Amino acid sequence: MRFVALALAALSVACGGPTVGDLVSQEVSLTVRAVSSDPSAVSIGEADGGAALTRAFVSASAITLLPCNEEAAPIVLEPRGYELVGETPYGERITTAVRTFCGVQLDVAPVEDTEAEGVPAGASLYVEGTDADGAPFTLSSDASFSLRLEAEDEEGFGKVPLLLTVDAATWLAGLPLSEDMSDMAASPFVDQLQAALALYVDLDDDGALDPDEEPIHTTR
Repeated sequence: MRFVALALAALSVACGGPTVGDLVSQEVSLTVRAVSSDPSAVSIGEADGGAALTRAFVSASAITLLPCNEEAAPIVLEPRGYELVGETPYGERITTAVRTFCGVQLDVAPVEDTEAEGVPAGASLYVEGTDADGAPFTLSSDASFSLRLEAEDEEGFGKVPLLLTVDAATWLAGLPLSEDMSDMAASPFVDQLQAALALYVDLDDDGALDPDEEPIHTTR
């Protein structure tokens, strides 16, 4: 898990700014991983009667945390490739004086520095898995686009562990997964990511989606 320490402007306690103790405690964590709302259709890892997703890679030119206060500068995380499937989820920890955020924006784009072994050069999205018959499949895209998740509550979210998920069952729903049909799947493969993306408060800070954790966003 990468730790990102952001430079903080000098703040005067006499003018109402946070104390040193406040600054230390204001940490936001963001974990990014794949989940499945319907494992019988698409499971994560081993097959469960349907297709199985064994690898999912997203190249992000940026992930941006959007403060509720329009006068506060957005927090932009540097380009990175996120592996969404695995025992250890990818995550970020951000220390900041910003107290509340009202959104998260994911900018998907091919980035040279995020290229990973086994992922086609120039790919922004890449998945591997097996279909319902056990045949292997791969899908990839070099598309660039942005997705923004905005807090449903106008008060936003503050010092909480956040979980950014991609629902594999929604993402791959109805896609032709056989090798000879992969070109036909390219457009919906990109389009369906918007519906598959969700933001949660990770109540127990375990990096996994639990039944009692509900989405806290609207997507646009």
